[in-house]
Amino acid sequence: MRFVAIEKTVPGMKLAKAIYDSYDRVLLNSGKILNGELISKLSVRGIPGVYIDDELTRNIVVQEVISNELRLQAVNSIREFNIDSTINISHKIVDQLLDSDSIMLDLIDLRTYDDYTYRHSVNVAVLTTIVGIAMNYKYDTLVNLCLAAILHDIGKIQIDTDILNKTTTLTEEEFSIIKEHPRIAHNLLKDNWDISSTTKIGILLHHENEDGSGYPMGLKGKEIHKFAKIIHVCDVYDALTSKRPYKEPYSPAESAEYLMGGGGTLFDKNIVEIFLGYVPLYPKGTSVLLSNGMEAIVVENYKNNVLRPKVMYLSGEEIDLSSEDNFRNITIVGLI
Repeated sequence: MRFVAIEKTVPGMKLAKAIYDSYDRVLLNSGKILNGELISKLSVRGIPGVYIDDELTRNIVVQEVISNELRLQAVNSIREFNIDSTINISHKIVDQLLDSDSIMLDLIDLRTYDDYTYRHSVNVAVLTTIVGIAMNYKYDTLVNLCLAAILHDIGKIQIDTDILNKTTTLTEEEFSIIKEHPRIAHNLLKDNWDISSTTKIGILLHHENEDGSGYPMGLKGKEIHKFAKIIHVCDVYDALTSKRPYKEPYSPAESAEYLMGGGGTLFDKNIVEIFLGYVPLYPKGTSVLLSNGMEAIVVENYKNNVLRPKVMYLSGEEIDLSSEDNFRNITIVGLI
């Protein structure tokens, strides 16, 4: 399968993956042949593109790192503020990721979320847990980290949605209200004995910056708990790559550049480096332009070598950019 941006989708293409709405209801099943009307409706809904099935890319398989069913369960547990259920979900997310053959984040998120806060929180939980696994955290620590990530924005349930979704620049007063959400979350959870102190502190400090310019306490460097540092990186990455009422999504490569540029000032450099080892800048199935002028499709990504995937020319010939001896002079110029 390969990813095709919605503006380049044409009638006759066959869906390789189902299209869902923001409540995980199926809009179009895999195998559906697209026509002009369906493409127009997907575009109006804000769907950024589709995965299609064709002869050239039939052997490229792109999978979710956690199941759609578990994502929906997680969203519902946050929406209902069901802490017992959310703790259970944290265990399930950790279990699925530990049991996965690959935890590379190769799938482009095609949904447009009306309930962004909840969906974003699940995405951040998955990203955060992957970083925790890469850092060799033990099981119980992974669960506590995952729970902190799931609940990191729970304080926003007490903030006016008109402020959260405002399409113009926030006033100073509005931004000061937004900056209260870590404290609100901490206050909602501080008396719950089923939640560890590390989870609570990770939630409270997830907007602190390395140079002390963050909030709510203006801490810096080693004063910031490691959980908060990890969540901060993953939170910003998912926010950048998400479509919002006030902005278009950044590409994975653009978002990675932002994280790297903020290393040492906004983010912990080491955590950014670990994170980028598991987040392909050019997801599997996407079309890229090579420095030799050729167009290719990404076939496989490699952990800790995300700039050098295996790609396939439109002729069907595959080349492995991680093989330095043969293809070291070829680089990826950008996404098509």
